[in-house]
Amino acid sequence: MNVAYILNNTTATNGDTKAFLNLLQGVIGRGIHPFVIMPDKKGIYHELERNSKVRIKTFNYRTCAYPRLRTAIDRLYFVPKLLARIIVNWKASRQLATYLKENAIDIVHTNVGVVRIGFNAAQRNGIPHIYHIREYSSEIGIHYFPAKTSFLHQLDDNKSYSICITKAIQRYYQQAGKRKQSRVIYDGVFSKRDDMPESQEKNYFLFAGRIQPAKGLDQLLMAYKLYSDKEAHPLCLKIAGSIVDENYSKKQTKFVEEHRLSGKVEFMGNRDDIADLMRKARALVVASPLEGFGFCMPEAQQQGCLVIARNTGGTKEQLDNALDIAGQEIALRYESTEQLAGLLSEVANHPLAFYGKYIQKAFTVVNQLYTTENHVDKVCEFYHDILSDKNH
Repeated sequence: MNVAYILNNTTATNGDTKAFLNLLQGVIGRGIHPFVIMPDKKGIYHELERNSKVRIKTFNYRTCAYPRLRTAIDRLYFVPKLLARIIVNWKASRQLATYLKENAIDIVHTNVGVVRIGFNAAQRNGIPHIYHIREYSSEIGIHYFPAKTSFLHQLDDNKSYSICITKAIQRYYQQAGKRKQSRVIYDGVFSKRDDMPESQEKNYFLFAGRIQPAKGLDQLLMAYKLYSDKEAHPLCLKIAGSIVDENYSKKQTKFVEEHRLSGKVEFMGNRDDIADLMRKARALVVASPLEGFGFCMPEAQQQGCLVIARNTGGTKEQLDNALDIAGQEIALRYESTEQLAGLLSEVANHPLAFYGKYIQKAFTVVNQLYTTENHVDKVCEFYHDILSDKNH
């Protein structure tokens, strides 16, 4: 089976890229021959270039969404940018359609919901297409072109299928109950691990995610201020992640400076030692206002790290899944800034053993639900079901 994977970006630290690489590693050797389509030759391009079992190709394309309006310059160039994006994607769709035909591709699998060239090329060639939907679009500032309804129509087109990374996202895109066309398959975050890493010194709180509004760092900083104001010796807060939104990042830095938190809050930038940082953290805070899945939450829990999670979106679904399976919470939930500040204080002032049941049960649950083995099994099953569909 020849499967073409269409990526949105090549950044190795992004959750969608991590999930794709885990999937790619798993499908090789299962009778699937992967062809990976990328928008540039950065990031993971060079890693995949060295893999003899993967064929790669780059095209110039963009997301099928309106350009963002962050600055006056953005507004000035909005129309030219939009027109350029339409032209570039139209050209890439035609080039990709030829490439799919030349390589006898059986299925096109687009790794996100905001890239359309794979769908257009697959429709042109009359082959099945899968959207792997990971985002809430307009809820986090992504606006489909020309409208969200056009994307919903694509999901219901002939030979169109979807993989949703949570039940909530499947409902959001009106695909619930359409098992023939749509499946909920949780991301494969890691290979199954039998033993939890040994506990290490845990003397800081950790935020791990891109610096952008969708990750909720602003709320965490406000909560951290409330917490540190009441503590004589507050634990420091380490922030690990690349800057995606410069204006947003500057606002958070200014907040830290204005409230005299500079000696307590450390902006670490992009890191390649996140697992080690998680093992040594007193707790990881997942503050996203509407996380699609929340990749870093199970990552931390497999490292034996306590998690404080905002009770919304994909993080809420993970917590609810665990409650159904284990009959107990595996992380500390919060909904307001004040609640988060209170949890920071509680976690800082209790011995780590106080949360031992949370940590151990979380480790057990995530190794049951979010392994790469489980993810690959379900995706491959979906591929075979699609190709065995008598209508195709």
